[in-house]
Amino acid sequence: MKPALRVGISLLLTVVCIVFFARGFDFREAVRSLRGASPSLIAASVFVNLVAYLFRAWRWRVLMAPVKKGIGMYNLTSTMFIGFMISFIVPFRVGEVARPVLLARREKVSTTATLATVALERLFDVMTVMGLLLVFVLTARGSALVSSSANGAVEHQASVYLRRAIVATGGLVAVALPLVLVLVLFPDFVMTIMKRLHGRRHGGAAARVTEIVEKLIAGLGVMRSKTQLAQCIALSFLMWLTIDASVLLGVRAFGLPLRFTDMFLLIVPLGLGIVMPTPGGVGPYEFFCKVSLSGFWGVPEASAAATAVTLHAVTLLPTIALGLFFMWHGGVRPAEVRKMARIPG
Repeated sequence: MKPALRVGISLLLTVVCIVFFARGFDFREAVRSLRGASPSLIAASVFVNLVAYLFRAWRWRVLMAPVKKGIGMYNLTSTMFIGFMISFIVPFRVGEVARPVLLARREKVSTTATLATVALERLFDVMTVMGLLLVFVLTARGSALVSSSANGAVEHQASVYLRRAIVATGGLVAVALPLVLVLVLFPDFVMTIMKRLHGRRHGGAAARVTEIVEKLIAGLGVMRSKTQLAQCIALSFLMWLTIDASVLLGVRAFGLPLRFTDMFLLIVPLGLGIVMPTPGGVGPYEFFCKVSLSGFWGVPEASAAATAVTLHAVTLLPTIALGLFFMWHGGVRPAEVRKMARIPG
């Protein structure tokens, strides 16, 4: 896709979502809600959100162990912030490519194998979020949302949304997990098939794909170690529970009576908003958050809008600031970032 077309799609999606977000609530009431928010709880939300990055970097260290053991936490953490900063500024999640490429250059390891660890991160993230979502469904409040409304006549919109979210997330895992398991459990068989496809020819597209799959299998090596797999699962839950705690502190700053388990549901639309192809999810994040708070928990739209803007600021601004600092401190130039954003052949 051409850069101009990508920018055009991103801007259009941003504008459309902002228009939907902005309509239907009293701006003065939203500003009043912002002014009445607790600064100490917002500061605590920022701090806890940053702590989650340390758990994310620690998990990345475990995932990178089959590629290279003993990678320093500073390199991992600084690269993590730079990558997320780029994703929050540039649309289409460019930082997801730049981050592993930068780490591969710093540690002098395979770029493709490092990219595979990021793909594995996303698999752990989706499965963890889905697991916590199912925990929410088992709570009394979750059961009420899933069940039909009064007299069973018409289901609440939140109930329909929740069911669709569970089905969509489960479908994603159902497709991704078998593919990963095949690569993990039968690496020799997969490589034999791949090599037979291109025969003795050393060049061509098939040979390049075979080389990439071989490096992907190396990047997925952590799945063959029970200890490292257990560590990744534990760190994934620890990281997402920390993120949920950060969101809860931001929500409580506005006096909203949500529970910690409610965050297991709220994080799904927030996550969907942040990964939309707009800079930092601006527009979709605010819209999904406002709709979710109002639809699931009956929060007034003005308060929901103020909360959405604050939660997004907590997510974006400290990460961008630290990413820029680590980029400057590490001597990473913008021109290098543009090159790293392209997956090497």
